[in-house]
Amino acid sequence: MDNQETLVQRAVINEPMFDSKTGEFGKGYSPDYGQTFIVQEGTDGRHYHQETDAGRIGKLVFNSFKLKSPNGTIWKISIDDEGNLIKEKEES
Repeated sequence: MDNQETLVQRAVINEPMFDSKTGEFGKGYSPDYGQTFIVQEGTDGRHYHQETDAGRIGKLVFNSFKLKSPNGTIWKISIDDEGNLIKEKEES
């Protein structure tokens, strides 16, 4: 194999970059050796991505969640000791 055929692969982890999808600047990683970039930390804090983080977040246990409906209303969802869902509309 000559030098033109050699593929150099470098792990890209926790480095400054622009996110390939959003264009946001921050620190992140590349799952494919620099072809795409995923920012995890920005000036506004931690960034979560449904495509890459949902499986990891889904393993955590929480007392409640906040969800946004299609019209933008924020709802706090929790559960009581009998398994009944409790929903509360968040005031803006």
